[in-house]
Amino acid sequence: MRIALVLLTLALAGPARAQVRPYLDLQARDAQTQADLQALRYRDVQITNELAAAQARAQADQALANLQAGRSAPVLPTVLARARSGGSPPVIDTGKLVSIPDAILAQSNASVRAAAANRR
Repeated sequence: MRIALVLLTLALAGPARAQVRPYLDLQARDAQTQADLQALRYRDVQITNELAAAQARAQADQALANLQAGRSAPVLPTVLARARSGGSPPVIDTGKLVSIPDAILAQSNASVRAAAANRR
């Protein structure tokens, strides 16, 4: 009797197993899709971190270059270099320069002093 019961159970288990098989395949496909998505997210985070690190390095390099440029010795004017070497300094034509007459400067100075003295 037990043998018949076991054989009957095995005979019925075949069709039931066939119905479960597509469900297991669907679960496996879903699991693979989830794993692929997780891998893509991880790669996206890695690329974002590498980009941020590269930008930080570029900014640090630029800041260092700016500091080094600020530390460099100023270039001496050519007039001083010529005067030290025994040559005569160049002659500047003052006629081409802008000039303000003394009367206008004195008038401007007086109006500025009057405005500064007029405190309420």
